[in-house]
Amino acid sequence: MQTDITFSMSQLFWLVGGLTAIGAFIKWALSPVHKLDDHEKRIGALETATEQRKETDLFMMESMNAIVNHMIDGNSTAELKRVRDKYQSEIIRHHQ
Repeated sequence: MQTDITFSMSQLFWLVGGLTAIGAFIKWALSPVHKLDDHEKRIGALETATEQRKETDLFMMESMNAIVNHMIDGNSTAELKRVRDKYQSEIIRHHQ
C-alpha cells in the first residue's frame, strides 16, 4: 500500500518559514554566549594595552627627567646614553 504525500505551495512556504523561524530563534538564543566570549577577549586586550601604556608613560617620564637634568646642569650624559639605548630597544620591540 503506497501513500502519496503531497504538499501545496502554501504548505511548503509555511514549512520553510517555520524552519527558518526555528533556526533564527536558536541562533538568537545562542548569541549571548558568543558575545560574552567576545567581550572577555576585548576586555583582556584592553587590560593588556593599559599595562603597556603605563610602561610607556613611565618610560617617557624617565626620559623627560633625564633631558631636564641634562639641560639644567649640562651633565648626565651617561643617563642620556642609557635612555637612548632604552629608546632603541623599545623601538625595536614595538616594530617586531
